[in-house]
Amino acid sequence: MVAKGKIESICTKDVNHSLCFEILKPTPEIEKLDFSGLAKFVINYLSRYTSDTLNQVKMFEGNTTGADLQTLQLCAELYDDSLFHNDRALKVLASKDYDNLNTEVGFTLAYTDTCNDELITMKPVPQVLFKKNSDINAMANIILVILECFIREVKIRC
Repeated sequence: MVAKGKIESICTKDVNHSLCFEILKPTPEIEKLDFSGLAKFVINYLSRYTSDTLNQVKMFEGNTTGADLQTLQLCAELYDDSLFHNDRALKVLASKDYDNLNTEVGFTLAYTDTCNDELITMKPVPQVLFKKNSDINAMANIILVILECFIREVKIRC
């Protein structure tokens, strides 16, 4: 069971504090979870958020041309790939394969970094997509904090 103090411990690590507390606000559902269940909860949340962001990127594509369109298409492809890796993350979490969980979540971090690098070249920068991309990155970091600081026996990041 994850006590409120443990959520504070997660959200005060090197993560987006306000987003972390928003996602992990104490509810009866959250309070019943162990750390693996909490990681699963955040992965599922991340998948829904990524899917919503992918849909929003596709809407932007309809009104965009040239290099900006290529940027949006790249980000859409990366978000789609992230969804694939989120599904794999759930499977490796269930099998307690924590090294591969780290790897699967790491793909999302790399993809959001790439998308971010491309989004900032757009004129004007689509701030709503830039924020959503940053939020996806932050959620992946929250998962890694849960994994590395609370699930793994040998603490790597903490």
